[in-house]
Amino acid sequence: MTGLAGALLAAVLAAGGTSLVPVSGGNALTLPAQRHIVRIETGSGRPPTWLVAIQHGGRDGKGLVLYRSEDALRTLRRVADIQSDSTHPDRAELLAVGRDVALVYSYEDPKLSPSRRHDVYFQWWRYQASSDTWAPQPAVRVLDTPDDTTGFSRALLARDSKGRFWVQAFRLEPDGSSTAVVTVSTDGGASFTRQPDLGWVKRRGGGRLMSAGSKLVFFYAMHDGFEPTRMRIRNDSDPLGTWSPVRDAFSDGIYHGAALSAVEDGKGGIDLVYKDETEKLYYRHFDGTSFGPRVLVEGTSDWSMQAATTRIGDTLYVFYNRVLVLNEHYELRVRVLRNGSFGSAVTLDGDETFKGYLNAVDVLPAESTEVPCLFGEAPDASNWGTVSRVSLSVTPQPTPDGGTPPPDGGTGTDGGTGSDGGTTTDGGTSTDGGTNTDGGTSTDGGTPGTDGGTTTDGGTPLPDGGTSGPITLEPVYTDTTHEVLTVDGAGTVYALALDGSRSSLLASTDGGRTFTARGQNGGNLWVMAAMKNGTLLAVASRNGAYQLQRSTDGGLTWGNAVSLGNYRAFGPHSFAELGSTWFFLEYQTFTSANTPIRLWASTDGGATWSVRSTLTAHRHGYSLFVDATTGALWATMGSSNAQTAVLRSTDGGRNWTAIYSGYAANGVAGAVQSDGSLLLGQSTLFAPEYPKLLRLFPSGRVDALLQLPGPAYSFMPVPGGGWAMGTGWASAGDVQASGDIYVRLFTSPDGVTWREALRYERLSSTAFAQADVWGVLPSGDVVVRMDNVRGFGTSGRGFQVLRVKR
Repeated sequence: MTGLAGALLAAVLAAGGTSLVPVSGGNALTLPAQRHIVRIETGSGRPPTWLVAIQHGGRDGKGLVLYRSEDALRTLRRVADIQSDSTHPDRAELLAVGRDVALVYSYEDPKLSPSRRHDVYFQWWRYQASSDTWAPQPAVRVLDTPDDTTGFSRALLARDSKGRFWVQAFRLEPDGSSTAVVTVSTDGGASFTRQPDLGWVKRRGGGRLMSAGSKLVFFYAMHDGFEPTRMRIRNDSDPLGTWSPVRDAFSDGIYHGAALSAVEDGKGGIDLVYKDETEKLYYRHFDGTSFGPRVLVEGTSDWSMQAATTRIGDTLYVFYNRVLVLNEHYELRVRVLRNGSFGSAVTLDGDETFKGYLNAVDVLPAESTEVPCLFGEAPDASNWGTVSRVSLSVTPQPTPDGGTPPPDGGTGTDGGTGSDGGTTTDGGTSTDGGTNTDGGTSTDGGTPGTDGGTTTDGGTPLPDGGTSGPITLEPVYTDTTHEVLTVDGAGTVYALALDGSRSSLLASTDGGRTFTARGQNGGNLWVMAAMKNGTLLAVASRNGAYQLQRSTDGGLTWGNAVSLGNYRAFGPHSFAELGSTWFFLEYQTFTSANTPIRLWASTDGGATWSVRSTLTAHRHGYSLFVDATTGALWATMGSSNAQTAVLRSTDGGRNWTAIYSGYAANGVAGAVQSDGSLLLGQSTLFAPEYPKLLRLFPSGRVDALLQLPGPAYSFMPVPGGGWAMGTGWASAGDVQASGDIYVRLFTSPDGVTWREALRYERLSSTAFAQADVWGVLPSGDVVVRMDNVRGFGTSGRGFQVLRVKR
C-alpha cells in the first residue's frame, strides 16, 4: 500500500467511531429509507449547520428530538423535541427548503399493530435568523387513523419541481396487508389532499418516494415478500392524480421494503443501495425511466446490515455495517462508486461492538473534505447504546477549471466472513423432523389427504395466563461446532462434536461455551432426553441395530439396554414422564406402510422396560405429551391421511381414543394446558392443509389459533411464563410461500397472541432446515439447535443461546 491510498486508510482508521447521544439501541436510526439528516447553509459567515432527528426510544426519558451540529456531526446539541412521547416511537423524514426544514413524522417500530395513535404529521421548522435557531410551527395532521382497526407508518416526504409537498405512508389493513397511501399539499404544507392510492402489498410495506428532476418516483416492496420491487412514476407537469401504472422496478424484493438508501444523482436519476431478501447489499441506478442491473456491494448476509449513501458530484459514498460475530461484533465500512466502478472496502470502525442502522446526508458540495456517517452502536444487539459517528476523509472535487482529483476510497481491509445466525423481528425453527442423521430420510408430512381441516369455533380462552407483555429472543452466544442432544434440568448441555464420533459424548456446564468429554461407550447416540431426576435416556445404534439405554451418572456410563431392532426415536418428545412412569414411543423409517408402533413403559427409572401397548394403524410415532393434572397421555401418530391421528389415553397408555385424525392431525410439537387441552403445531406440508397452531380438546373439538409459515417442530415453555415455538423449512410440499427460505421462532406470553421473534435462512435447498427450541439454562436463556441453517457449521448445524426478554 503506497501513496494516497495508504495515507487515506491511516486517516480513516484513526478517526474510528465517536459516541454522540445515548439511545435505546443500535437500530435507533431506523427507518433506513428516511432522511434523518440535512445540511443547511445559514450564511453570515457561519459554518453550515447539520440538523439530525433522533428517536431515543425512552432513553433518559426522551422521544423524538431534533439536534444540531456546526462541526460536521462531531458534536450534537439539542434544538427541541419533535415528539416527546417515547411510548409512541415516531421517526422523522427531513427536507431542507432554503434555511427552513420541512418534516413528517410517523410511527415506526419492529412490531406494528393497528392503533388510532398511528397518525402522520407534517411540520415546518422555520429558521430564526436573529437567534440562529429553528422554531417549530404547529404540526398538521396529514393522515388521521379513525379507529383501532388500522394505522399509518413509515411516512416519507418529497417536494416536486413545482414546489408541492407529497407525503406517502403505508396504511396497515385489518388483514395484515398494507396500502401505499399518498397525499399532496399545494399550499406549502398548510393542508393536504388525499390522492388515489399508489399500491398494495399483502404484508407490511416499505419503500421510497423521491423527486428526481421533473418527476416523482415511488418504488416499494414488503416484509418477507419474495416478490419483485414495484414502482410508479409521475411527471410534475401532469394533473395531480396522474401516475404511471404499477410495474416491476426490478426482479428482487427489498428486505422489509425499507432496507435502502437512495439519493438523486443530479441528472434526473437515482442511485439506490438496498438489501435484498437474501440479506445481501446491492446497487442499482435509475436513469429516469428504469432501473439498471444490480451490482453486489456486500455479499455477507445479516439481518441488521444497512447502507447510508452520500453523493458528491458524480461520486457516491456507500457506508454499511458488516457482521463479524452475529449481534456482537460489526465493522463500519465504506465503498466508493466512481466512473461506474466500486473501489475496495475501507474499514472506518472495527471496534468489537454491535453497529446498527446508519444514516448520512444525501448530498455534499464539491469542496467537502470529509463525508460523515452516523450509526447506532451498542455492546450487543440487545443493549442500550449510542448514536456514533465515523467519517471518510476525501479530496475536494475539482472546479470546472481544475484537474482530475486523485482517487479516494483507499484500500480495503476486509478481514474474514460473517457468521449469519438469524434476524430480529422476527423467527427460527425446529429439528423434530425432516432428514434423519441416523440413516433413512423422511419428510414427516406424509402425503396429502382429504381431511376437512379444523374448526374455528373460538372456544374459551387459554387457561395458562402466561405473562402480559411481548417476549423477545436475543442471541447471546453462537456455536458452530457441536450438535446438541439435550439439556438437563441443571442446565448441563449434552452434545456431540460435528467433526467427531457419535459415540463421544460431550458435556458443558457453562451454557455451551466449553465442553468436556463424558462417556465413550454409549454407541452411536442419535436421540437423548433428560428426565426430571437427571437420568439420561438415549436411543443409540450398535452394528446397525438400535437400542434404548440409560445413564445415571451424567453420560459417563450407559446400561440397561433394550433392543429396538430397526426402530428408533423421533426426537426428545419420543420420551415422557407421568408420575413414576416413564414412556418411550417408537419411530421408524423402513416402510411407508402401517407398521406396529410400540409404546414402552418403565416404572423403575429406566432400569427395565416393557411394552405397554402396540399401535398398528400408523406409520410413525411422533410425540408424547403429558397432562399432569388428570394423568392423561397424548400421542401423535403419522403420517398419511389414513395413518395420522392424535390419540389420548386415560389409563397410562394401555388403551387409546382418537381425538383427531386425517392428514391435518400431523403434528410433533405441543404442550398440554391446565384445562386438559393440547396446543399442537401442525407439521403438514401439503395444501390445502396449511400448517397452523391448533388447540385440541378431549371432547374432539379443534380450534385453529394461528396459521404458520411452515411446519412446526418445537414448542416449549420459557422462563417467566409464555411459550416459544419453531417452524421449519421443507424442500418437500407446497404450503410455504414462494421464495420463502426461512425458519422462524415465534413467542407468545399467553399461547394466544404470537409474534415472530427471530428468523434464520436455510442453507441447502434440498434438506430440511430446522432451529429447534431445545432446552433452558440456569440463567433463563434458551438453547436452540440448528440444522441446515446458514452461518452455522457442517451442514449448517450448531446451536445458539438466546436471551428471553420482556
